[in-house]
Amino acid sequence: MRYWEFDREPSVTRRGTFHDFKRRPRTARGDGHSVVAGGGSVGPFLRNFYRHRVAVSAPIQRFFLFLVLAAIIYAFVLGDGGIIRIAMLQHERAGLDGHIAELQQNAEMLQTEIARLQSDPFYIEKTGRERYGYIRPGETVYKLVPTDENSK
Repeated sequence: MRYWEFDREPSVTRRGTFHDFKRRPRTARGDGHSVVAGGGSVGPFLRNFYRHRVAVSAPIQRFFLFLVLAAIIYAFVLGDGGIIRIAMLQHERAGLDGHIAELQQNAEMLQTEIARLQSDPFYIEKTGRERYGYIRPGETVYKLVPTDENSK
């Protein structure tokens, strides 16, 4: 059973120590290291970890805080999923939606023109005369040439 005990002495700089009720005896190996006998517990590692606290100076803490804040700002503002990228994609999508609507309207007009060309002989004649300059046999075509007022 393990527990965390706080030190009562004011001269001690540690806040507390990690204790294990079942102390395991250490056995010496031949290479100068000692090992915990039985089972490979995590207790000695944690005991050593809590005994040796690492103190980080204030400038280093501020530097790491700056790095964390910069990473957060990059992720939420400048990154691929950031606010700026999302706004650009929404603007691009709005433009593409308008282009799609325009193309659909154009497709509908072309479908109605196809239907009229397939079924309406008067529309076929009108289209042939306007677009392609067709005439019936025996008709005379008069072309009106606009005059320039500056040339007189």
